Amino acid sequence: MTKPSETQRQWLHIAACSFALLLPWLNASGAFALAVTAFIHNILLLPRYAPSLFHRNERLTQGIGAYPLMVALLILIFPDRLHIVGCVWGILAFGDGFSNLVGRNLPLVSLPWNPEKSLGGMLAFTLMGTLAGFFFLWWIGPASTIEHLLIIAFIAALFSSLFESVPTPWDDNITVTVVAAVLTALCWPLNFSLYSDPTTLMWLGTAIALNIIIAVIAKMMNWVSGGGAIGGLIIGTLVLVMGGIDFFLLLISFFLLATLATRIGFHEKALMGGAQENQGRRGAKHAAANCAVPLLAAVLFGWFDGADAWLAIFYCGAVATALSDTVSSELGQLFGRNPFMPGSFQLATPGTPGAISIEGTLWGMGAAALFAGLACITQTVSLNALPAVMMGAWIGFFSESYITAKWKEEGIDVSNEWMNTLNTIIGGSVAVAIVFLTQT
Repeated sequence: MTKPSETQRQWLHIAACSFALLLPWLNASGAFALAVTAFIHNILLLPRYAPSLFHRNERLTQGIGAYPLMVALLILIFPDRLHIVGCVWGILAFGDGFSNLVGRNLPLVSLPWNPEKSLGGMLAFTLMGTLAGFFFLWWIGPASTIEHLLIIAFIAALFSSLFESVPTPWDDNITVTVVAAVLTALCWPLNFSLYSDPTTLMWLGTAIALNIIIAVIAKMMNWVSGGGAIGGLIIGTLVLVMGGIDFFLLLISFFLLATLATRIGFHEKALMGGAQENQGRRGAKHAAANCAVPLLAAVLFGWFDGADAWLAIFYCGAVATALSDTVSSELGQLFGRNPFMPGSFQLATPGTPGAISIEGTLWGMGAAALFAGLACITQTVSLNALPAVMMGAWIGFFSESYITAKWKEEGIDVSNEWMNTLNTIIGGSVAVAIVFLTQT
């Protein structure tokens, strides 16, 4: 039986989208002020007169707090394209809201990659998200064909529902907003007459088909879970379409090398208690943590038509960092003789969060060097950028170990997925900074 407070929460989630009807008469400043006002209301006033709407220990970056924050962020990113804000807002409100309502009352069947989500909820998300997104594109946006608006809304809602159905370390309000916003913005300039640009449609279909094949093979080989296969399908398709074949080959190289490192000595690592969970199968949360930042770089690279070489360097540095971190962790606990905590240099047991070893560090550095070489072979970056990619990866995965160890000493508990996201940001940023400093 659905709790009344949860039902009320979802209806409030949906009803709040009614404010998007005002966007045609508001400029960016007025819309942003409205979102900020809603955020202040939700965190200061709403808990006082409707405490049952809040989950226990709910943070501001979750649920009711995150909702208006993400709308405000959308307005800052698209101040002159409020129709995109309205579309995403509609998908977030109606798609996510009805997904919860229908999923609780008419689940149909649990999804194989995430038993906590249902087919009924996913279908409701796609249908209601499409209708809401289409309506707000029509209500707010410049004149366009019904077909164009409907296909954009459907693509954004469908992929958002897929991403919402897989377990990730982030709140649904964040993931749905990011996925829907990226796809709506990317699809808006495209001509969706379905017959005018067969080359583009053929490339998109090829990318989807290829990634479906790879996802099925990875699932059959037990390299990934069901959620990991879906997450990889989405990430791989977007990287191939937006970043091109070079970015995609590097992504596949990362996946194969990381999987190999996970499989080597798995039984021994399991006996030590440090083996990858779920029998070594990577899930959606792992794909999201390691690939969300590189994916954003690939999307921006394609968005700017590949004109910005800095994004290619950032992408390679971020993926190299993820590979280095995985290899150093997986092989370090297997071959490392005297793991220690960086900073304090105190000895630690294998598998301790933040602990490193000389052997593991060398394995990670070697993986970064190998990946940087592959980036040069595929001509994703120039030979001059090879040292920067390696250094970015080295600093990225070592920084994660140092920060994790430091926070552990201070009693701060942060999930491994969040730290993986952080180290890809550091690795990519350092790679770009090194190239920039050496070229000026």
